[in-house]
Amino acid sequence: MMDGANRCEFPDVDVLDGGGLVLRCRIGDKIVWVPPLRLLPGTTIRRAGDHGMMVLERALAIELGLT
Repeated sequence: MMDGANRCEFPDVDVLDGGGLVLRCRIGDKIVWVPPLRLLPGTTIRRAGDHGMMVLERALAIELGLT
């Protein structure tokens, strides 16, 4: 398990599409594409239509422009 310093939590995430190898998600005013295999424990979203918490490695969050 990673320590909290290397994780980023994003509440209120909407999954717009999950039909491929990535989830298309809305986080605030941003739309990002996230590989489901990169989601960390604590994530409550999994498929299109879900709304909830997304937990990512900090490095991925930075790469996606979320931090």
